[in-house]
Amino acid sequence: MDYRLELLDEDTFEKLVNRICQNILGMGVVSFTPGKDGGKDGKFTGQANKYPSEVKFWNGKFIIQAKHTSNPIASCSDSEFTSIIDKEIIKVKKLKDGGEIDCYLIFTNRKFTGIKGDDLVKKIKNETGVEYVAIIGKETLNDLYINSNKDIIKEFKLDLHHIPFDFSEEEIKDIILEFHNELPNIKTLLEAEVYRIKFNFDRVKIEEKNKKNQLSKEYYENEILSHSLQDFEKIESFLGDTRNEEFKEQYFDIAAELRNLIQLKRTNFASFEEIFVFIFKKISDGNKLKGKRHIFTLLHYMYYECLIGVK
Repeated sequence: MDYRLELLDEDTFEKLVNRICQNILGMGVVSFTPGKDGGKDGKFTGQANKYPSEVKFWNGKFIIQAKHTSNPIASCSDSEFTSIIDKEIIKVKKLKDGGEIDCYLIFTNRKFTGIKGDDLVKKIKNETGVEYVAIIGKETLNDLYINSNKDIIKEFKLDLHHIPFDFSEEEIKDIILEFHNELPNIKTLLEAEVYRIKFNFDRVKIEEKNKKNQLSKEYYENEILSHSLQDFEKIESFLGDTRNEEFKEQYFDIAAELRNLIQLKRTNFASFEEIFVFIFKKISDGNKLKGKRHIFTLLHYMYYECLIGVK
């Protein structure tokens, strides 16, 4: 499950982090009230129960930090997070000088990006002298510490924020693969057709549709118009080819399923572009799929054709 931790407030996220730490470190975790905490949201002294694993344990004085964001697509690569880390390093140095820290754990609901995340861990170690440092991102929070703990899910009512956003994943993969293979063989007068689609959109005013669906003007212009629109006629040709009747049926089945799922889960997303990103990640993450960019193209086409989203 993808628990939408960005929907929690900062105080609740901090309590969630300390609750998780009680499980992986021990019941001796002490929580601090919100305010000027000097760079600590929680602390623990002793040997961890099962951190970083059940066979290897960190030991000493632990300082716990919770860094929450309301941005559902934020990552540790963002410059904002780097600035946050720089400020925390100053506080951690003071804790280190005072002999108050041996192990430093930062929990965040941002996506942990390998290279940048590892660089930040090294930066903290080098500049503070703390030997044991870890940044735990939202993937680890969800996969290791929340999904496996029904008590935490119930205590923090996280089941209200999860997204069982399942759909016919294999079918859309088939379409993407076939579409990718067919692209070189589809010949169209792109310039004329793109102009026709862009300026003769009679079914519904696209500006009105974007407003109803909370799709930003920047995303519409920079992603749909600038990158996807040029391939819409290719999709139309592909679906209109009699050789692709089976894929055409799958396409409309998927669109209908997505339309209903999006309607049910719409309130879990702030803007409609977040839905595009979520579905893209659902299909592409962990899969060696060629032509992944066409997932966005196909979703944008469904949206543009009013098969998904409010008309």
